[in-house]
Parts: sequence; C-alpha cells; structure tokens
Amino acid sequence: RVGIVAGGRRLRAIARAVERDATVTERHPELASIPVRIAPDEATARAWASAENAAREDLAPADEIRAYGRMKEAGADVSAIARSFGKTEAHVYRRLALAALPAPVLDALKAGEISLGMAKAFTVSQDESLTLTVLAEVKGRDVSEHRIKQALQPAAVSATDRRARFVGLDAYEAAGGSLTRDLFSDAVALHDADLLQDLFTERLNAEAEKLAAGWKWAEVTADEYVSYSVTEKLARLYPVEGVLTEEQAERYDELAELASADALDEAGQAELDALDLITKGDFTDAQRAVAGYYVYVSHSGTVQLSGPWVRAEDRAAAIEAEVLTGHAAHADGGDAAPAPKSPYSGALVEDMKAIRLAAIQTALLDKPDMVFDLLAFGLSLASGVSTSVFDLSPGRPMNCPSKTDGLEWSDRLAHPPAGHEAWSRPELRVKDLAQA
Repeated sequence: RVGIVAGGRRLRAIARAVERDATVTERHPELASIPVRIAPDEATARAWASAENAAREDLAPADEIRAYGRMKEAGADVSAIARSFGKTEAHVYRRLALAALPAPVLDALKAGEISLGMAKAFTVSQDESLTLTVLAEVKGRDVSEHRIKQALQPAAVSATDRRARFVGLDAYEAAGGSLTRDLFSDAVALHDADLLQDLFTERLNAEAEKLAAGWKWAEVTADEYVSYSVTEKLARLYPVEGVLTEEQAERYDELAELASADALDEAGQAELDALDLITKGDFTDAQRAVAGYYVYVSHSGTVQLSGPWVRAEDRAAAIEAEVLTGHAAHADGGDAAPAPKSPYSGALVEDMKAIRLAAIQTALLDKPDMVFDLLAFGLSLASGVSTSVFDLSPGRPMNCPSKTDGLEWSDRLAHPPAGHEAWSRPELRVKDLAQA
C-alpha cells in the first residue's frame, strides 16, 4: 500500500467521476492513467504534504515557521524548502531564523499575542529563561521591537557605539569578545562591555603616543569632545606661517592660474599642494617643547586632536622662548585678580544705556540710508559671528531713563509718524501686503 501525501482530493474526485459515468475515461483518456510520483523518503513526503497544504491556503506565520523547521531538521536544505513551498530562498532563510525560538514564543505568535516583528526581536536572545520572562511581560501589549531587544540584552553595547567603531568588531572578536548579529537588520550587539572599554583605552593611549610624538605632552580623554572648561585657562598655539621664495611665489601663481582654468595635471596639483603646505606653515621645535594635545575619539569613532595647548605650568617657559607673545603672553591663565567693583550703581548704568540708545536713534532719524546700510551690515557675517555691531532682537528696547530731567527728546521719537500704529496690527499689515 502507498500513502497519499499530496493529491488525495484530486484522486477522490476522479474516482467519484468514474463511479457516476464509466465512459468518462473514454471521453477523457488522460484520466485513464494517473501519473504518480513516489517519494524516496519520509522527509520528502513531508515536504510534499506541507507544500500541498500551503498551495491551497497560505499558512499562518507560526505554522509556516514550524513547517520549515521540521523540513530543516529532516535534512532538507533551503533551496529544497523554497521549491516545495514556492517561496524565495531569502524568505525561507528569514523564517528559519525564527524556527529556533522557544515554543512558547511561536505559540504566542500563533495566538496573536505578539506580532511577527516582536517575534523577530526575540531572536537576539541566547538565554531562554530571560526570553520567557520578557515574553510574559509583552504578551498582549503593544511593545516596540527596540524595547524588547533592550530587555533581552540589557548590558549589550551597540556596534554603532563610538568605542566599537574605534576598536573594530574584528579586533573585539579576536580578543575573545562575544556578539550577536540581528538576523533581521544590520544591528550588532557586543556583550562584553568591560573588554570593549579595555580595548578602547589601550588603543586610544597607543594612538595618543603616536599622534603627539615630539610634543611635550599628550593626554587622552574618555569623552567624545574636549569641553571648554578644560581649555579655558590654556593658551592655544598656531603654526608659524611659512614664506615662499621669489621663485616659489612665481611658480605658485602659475600653478594657481592653471588650476583656476581646470588645466592643472596631477603632478602640477601635487606641486601646488606642496607650496600650499609651506604657506600654511608648521609648528616649531620651541612650540613643541612647551605644548601638547588632548586626544579623544569623536562620536563617529575617529581619533581627534585638540590643541596644541600651553598649560599654566609651562606658560613662563613659553614666554621666555617667545612662543607666547603679545596678549597671550600677558594673559595669566585666569588667575588674575577680580575686576574692581564699579563705582556706579546698576540703575545708573541702565539709565546711561537708555540715554545712549536715544541719542543714537535721534542722530539716525534723518539718515535712513545709513540705517539701512548699518542694518544690512549688522545682519551679515561680516559684522562677526559671536558679536555684532548691533544687538538685534525682537522686542522693545528701553531708550528712556528713569529720570528725564534735562533730556531733550526728538518729537519723532516721542510721537511716531502716522501709520506706525497700523504696522503693529497684524490684520492691517496682512491686508496691505495683499493689496501690494
């Protein structure tokens, strides 16, 4: 006897048709001899049966996952499973990744207590006990995949962490670190945070020693930037600009002209770059002898240098070597005595500011072109980034002191021209603009 694993309904339909009409095979000779394929083993028979069921009706995700898992356990490869179910190999791979989940997770998926996306999140866990604990907490709730992964890997460090980027996954694994690659995204979780930190510190110290060679000091910082509080009392050094010889200057002009005309070849560009380096200058040995760098790793995982800086204890030597001159030489790193207290009261100072503003406004009343030019300049970067000629901001600056005795006001300041009030009313302003 042969068991039918696929096509049983079709066989029964043909048998019933013959029972009703014995001549049906004469009119349809193809029904007289039914082709049959014999499965070589039980695994193949199961594959045919599963494919037959899936062809009639799409399996629920949990059933599909389990069907693929059974075929895989029976020895079928991914391509065979894909052919049996009429699916792509990529689809089969994704489903097989879920087949190793604990049975309660797949049961919850089949019962609709978790979504397919939530089930995928559980694949990052290697701890079944923790998996079941988290499953109990999220069943029947709308919990994001990210939160599930965090609960399953509370101490894990993402591969996007700047320390992981700096160290590199290969170096981390070579040192014995374990990690988990998310089967449904590019995310990677590193499980040994202490090892990662040790590797990070070791490599950063090595980079600092290499990058700051020749300088008096190099100090690493674990942060992703060097804060102003660290450098505010230090003196910054800059390269000493180089000077081109007369021949080099002429050659530089020739090459620059060719570059502007897009007629500079590779060798010419290299020569121009070399001359550029000369003009940009370099640090002197005297500078290197009294200064150093802070070395850190940025958010993107790349090594950065902050400096060179002269510390307070090296300031005297830097001044003696004429590394610090002018204002930098006279600055004392923030140890100066506090400024003396002003002999004027705060109220008087504010009154004087208001009087000054009124005086400027009065002087500019008859010079609208100058006002426009000054405004344009004040709004441009030419007036400065951190400071500006005018403190421009929306509001009503005070131009009237608390005591007005002896103050002569311009009538135009005290009484704005007709139409000024209209522009303070939005509804009229919008109407005027619409008409314009």
